Amino acid sequence: MNLSSVYSEIKQLLSISDKCFDLEKIINSNFKPESDENKLEILGDILNFVNRFSIFQEIKPFMNSLYTCITRTLEIKPDSIYDIEPLLIRNAIMYFVQEHINYSKISQKDQVLKVLTESFEKLETQPLIMNLGLLIKPIYQDQEYLTQLYGNKEVQVTYQMNNNTEIQIKSEIDAWLKFQDVNLEKHEELKKRLLNELEMLLLKYNFSHNIEKSKKLQMEVLEMLTLRLTMASLMEHVPDDSFEPISIK
Repeated sequence: MNLSSVYSEIKQLLSISDKCFDLEKIINSNFKPESDENKLEILGDILNFVNRFSIFQEIKPFMNSLYTCITRTLEIKPDSIYDIEPLLIRNAIMYFVQEHINYSKISQKDQVLKVLTESFEKLETQPLIMNLGLLIKPIYQDQEYLTQLYGNKEVQVTYQMNNNTEIQIKSEIDAWLKFQDVNLEKHEELKKRLLNELEMLLLKYNFSHNIEKSKKLQMEVLEMLTLRLTMASLMEHVPDDSFEPISIK
């Protein structure tokens, strides 16, 4: 099997158009020194990862989000190419759990994380993926939510028109966090960068003069960071028991 055929198979499974499918460009950019043999190893891991979600193949928005997980993970180059599939699985679980929390507007995050922890301890990798996929399947069948999810510019304009500055700031912080490497060993450094980002947004929206609300926002964005750090910690409990290739049925 050559590189082109694997790229084609991944694109077909994800139902991504030629215009939006830039996986080859991303791999060539982030793994430029690697040989074609190693790139084939990387693609094999990505293909195996996508196959794990094959039951949801007909839900195109779900597969689009899966592709987002792949591209974001590849931007955080792992120490070894053999770490890619475990990293993909952990990042996907993290991404979809966050989607579920956002969609459900869950406030009792501790309860959600408790349930997830129990699941990670009891389930093997594939059943865990299946359960999580079934949990979030309704999200990607909700047209109103999908319109908001893929229409960020329109949503941001609405926020500004309603002068709901707090929502806008938290929305931008959430988007910023999604592109950060959540590393437990460097959480203090990430916290400092988060607070700097918040400070710039407070100045941007002329919000820093409101001390009481600024403090409230600071507590809320730190909670957002804590949630992601907790999820990163939980990912360490995801079993490495079944990273063997699985076939599409």
